[in-house]
Amino acid sequence: MNFGSSNRARLARALGAAAAIFIASACATRQPTRPGAAAAPVPAAPNKGARLGTHAPYAITTGPDGNIWYTEYQGDGIGRVTPDGAVVRYKIDKDGFAERITSGSDGAVWFTDTPGNQVGRVALDTKIAYIKLPDNQSGPAGIVTGPDGNLWFTEHSGDRIGRLSTAGQLTEYNLPKGVGAGEIVVGSDNKMWFAEDKSNRIGSITLTGTVTEYDIPTPDARPGGMTRGADGNVWFTELRVNKIAKIDPNGKVTEYDLPEAGVPFGIASGADGNLWVTVVKAHIIYRVTPQGGFTPFKTPDGTIASFITAGPDGNLWFTEPNGKVGRISTKGEISELVVSDPYANTESTKK
Repeated sequence: MNFGSSNRARLARALGAAAAIFIASACATRQPTRPGAAAAPVPAAPNKGARLGTHAPYAITTGPDGNIWYTEYQGDGIGRVTPDGAVVRYKIDKDGFAERITSGSDGAVWFTDTPGNQVGRVALDTKIAYIKLPDNQSGPAGIVTGPDGNLWFTEHSGDRIGRLSTAGQLTEYNLPKGVGAGEIVVGSDNKMWFAEDKSNRIGSITLTGTVTEYDIPTPDARPGGMTRGADGNVWFTELRVNKIAKIDPNGKVTEYDLPEAGVPFGIASGADGNLWVTVVKAHIIYRVTPQGGFTPFKTPDGTIASFITAGPDGNLWFTEPNGKVGRISTKGEISELVVSDPYANTESTKK
């Protein structure tokens, strides 16, 4: 699921009012955040849900240093949160923005920069480097570290899958035209599995570049977030049809309807062996068993859980486009951190 201009419009139609948060962030004037500010847990409140800014937390992952790292929705930075709530913001190329993010095998954090048409690397000493893609219309989107230690990423506009070594060697594999490859994860079979949001398929690619595609039973499901479950299947959200689904290594797809509609957005596999799904419009985070049993955890109206990842502390961590990062325990206990202030006027610097 790439969030280029055309796809942002489609997603807006799918998400309704909740998507306006992302769109408003894209249109807002840049407002730098305070550098290195320590965040304190804050209670959720309805008025907090209205705060918007270009530094809105977006994609999220656990880094190689045991901290939580997140990108910013059309912001010029990447944030790092320690499990005890200390926040540092790192400035990146002002002409692009980080889209998706993953932990690299080299001890660095890697990210895709869609408008910059490049893949970026943030070393733990805060040095930032970029590798430009040869085709200036590639649209790098999802990214993951493969079992071979390379970075594997999707090219949503270019209809390719890229393989990038940590030393910068790039290999690209062509996909059928117009598939719209977005999110990508590693499966239990050591293949990379990816969502095709235009062709309504799930694809897989081997380490040697062999691509296989599988149809999603529900038409125009719009596959979005993906994760590998403890059951060995790849699980994904279906943005358009209020469903989540799993696909086994042989390509069999099983779909599950949400008990309450509201756009399933992010999905992650928890330390408890269950799947955790954020449902934006319903203000719910679901815990889902591998057999498809749903347990809802209602969040306050001001909590806008979006992307979600398993944290190093056994909790699930999620981003909120209103300047917060949230944490939910496997028992459903939620706490939140304010990590950015869209109204701050101080200049941000790299720590």
